[in-house]
Amino acid sequence: MRKKLVLALIWSPLLVGCHTLSGCPTKDNLKAHLKDFIPGQFEVESIQELKQMPGVCEVVLKVGAQPIILYTNKDGKYVLAGNLIDLTSKQNLTRARQQELMKISQDLLKELQSQTDFVFGKVGSQKYIYLFTDPDCPFCKRSEAIVEKWANEKGVEVRVILIPIPIHPQAFGKAVALLCDKKGWQDYKNGYTSNNQCDAGKKKIESNLNLAAKYGIGGTPTFIGMNGKIHMGVPTEQDLDKLIN
Repeated sequence: MRKKLVLALIWSPLLVGCHTLSGCPTKDNLKAHLKDFIPGQFEVESIQELKQMPGVCEVVLKVGAQPIILYTNKDGKYVLAGNLIDLTSKQNLTRARQQELMKISQDLLKELQSQTDFVFGKVGSQKYIYLFTDPDCPFCKRSEAIVEKWANEKGVEVRVILIPIPIHPQAFGKAVALLCDKKGWQDYKNGYTSNNQCDAGKKKIESNLNLAAKYGIGGTPTFIGMNGKIHMGVPTEQDLDKLIN
């Protein structure tokens, strides 16, 4: 008989001896051991025993705005990285949990306001979202019509922040040209480019990339709502609704 839950995971041994009264390792102890496996800065947000699988503890890490979910046993001797799947409902429980946790603070949200490159939709609306996008990203192109239609119907201002991804070698120059020539959303959609690579434009795009790295944003399109919630990838209108509610 097939079990209801399965862990599609890779086991990596970590010798973590101390544990809490609940049977899960402490945050400090687990962080001390994980730092050798995870590059850069991160925080252990929470550790709790899974209701679905007694004896297995869920570990939530935060790298910038990105939640990372791992699993460990009660004595902290092993850590698992992967997806927890409910075979009955066919739901990816790990992905659902990540989506639930993907949120930034209001302080970080305020930082984005000065980083906006141009806007579209219902300009000046009290309802807004941020869109991190790449001029040469095919998934961003697939998102354009969805987001534009939704923003106009719902009266939402979309604030665009350009982050050209390194796998698109022409994207950086296109992003710089858009800023240097003071172009906007329609020009962006039409693939505008020019030879204008002014220093101010280059510095702004570098600033955008640094900000994206700080927030743990490594892919496009990425949306951040006025409520701090984050959605990555091509959205549905329902996904976008969650960013303003």
